[in-house]
Amino acid sequence: MLGLRLLGVVIGIGCVVFATYGSGTKSGLEKLKPKFTVREEPSRIVLTWSGPVAEPMRDDVMAALDRFKADPRRIVVTLNSPGGSVAHGRLVAAAIRSVSQERPVDTLVEQGGVCASMCVPIYLAGAQRLAHPAAHFMFHLASVNPAGPVTALGDDAAVSKHRKVLEALATDDLYEHDMGSQGVNAAWLAYMRRRIDGRDVWVTGQQLVDEGSGIVKSLVGTVAR
Repeated sequence: MLGLRLLGVVIGIGCVVFATYGSGTKSGLEKLKPKFTVREEPSRIVLTWSGPVAEPMRDDVMAALDRFKADPRRIVVTLNSPGGSVAHGRLVAAAIRSVSQERPVDTLVEQGGVCASMCVPIYLAGAQRLAHPAAHFMFHLASVNPAGPVTALGDDAAVSKHRKVLEALATDDLYEHDMGSQGVNAAWLAYMRRRIDGRDVWVTGQQLVDEGSGIVKSLVGTVAR
């Protein structure tokens, strides 16, 4: 009961975050400084976010979507991110979906690009979910940010004791509401949920398609810039 109560408070105040990269061949992406660019092409407008899921991602994306709301060209949001704040990621995903009710907004992970942890629910907000076969996606458990408001919940030892329970419950919530409701294959999602216990799981865009995950809808041959 304490774990459930703590989970409700933690998710409510937005201090649950997906952890950024630890060690490994792709470590260092978490050091990326946030960068947002807009590239206009004859048939599409490409909005590129590179960096953690955090402010000012939502504001940058929303400002660009508003700027081009009357433009007939297709809009593509390109992602290259190690993940970050669940609360902020949910705002970004909701913003993309709200615009997609009036016009399609696609999401894309290019060759050389990464979409890890909380980046994935944002990617799932796209009307068309595009990825290069060699693009990398990462899935893992949610983690509680010890530097956030969770310290206000009480004794540090008590919080530590229930950390694993909180992380498991938070992960289940994210898999059910942020991924499972977006057309992802339920059997594949349950399989991935089992795989991520205690480790990061990396897969390519090609693997996601081959496994019938429902994450990536179409493979494309673009290159990250």
